[in-house]
Amino acid sequence: MKQKQFWRQKPSKVYEIDHTEFAAGLHVFSDGACEPNPGPGGWGVAIYRDGVEIASDHGGDADTTNNRMELIGLLKGIEAARALGAPAVVWSDSTYCVNGSTKWMHGWKRRGWKKPGNEEVKNLDLWQAIDAALSGADQITIRWCKGHAGIVGNERADELSNVGIASLAGLLSGQEPVDYLTAEFRNRVAE
Repeated sequence: MKQKQFWRQKPSKVYEIDHTEFAAGLHVFSDGACEPNPGPGGWGVAIYRDGVEIASDHGGDADTTNNRMELIGLLKGIEAARALGAPAVVWSDSTYCVNGSTKWMHGWKRRGWKKPGNEEVKNLDLWQAIDAALSGADQITIRWCKGHAGIVGNERADELSNVGIASLAGLLSGQEPVDYLTAEFRNRVAE
């Protein structure tokens, strides 16, 4: 008697990463995180020129959402790319950010910043800030990259978004945040 198969495992989609794509030019990686969602959140931005990290930034908010942190990371990334004044690719692992800024935003603007059916656009303040930051910035391209897939810049932006959350722990408890990796590094260098 043949047994019935009650489930079938879908073949996992293979995501090929061409790391040489990040080796030349200006690449800005942005990310956001929130734990729990909603709750304390952080954003991070890592900037690479010709495969070398040249700058980074992070921050956080004690009461926010994951989408807001992703959007703030994207906004900070766009602002950094503009300040550098060179053609740049701003990478995000958030399809919400990428689709919103490259596809949906144009329609929202045409409809007076409304979704189809006259529905309100969530996080409107951030979308309008992103729109303003992209205005006249033809040298900036926004692209999606897979998160947690070994892309160095994306992993670094993710790390920075978590540092943004961790920095809130000290603010919320009234204590100065401690960066243990930096402290350990300083101790080793001092030896």
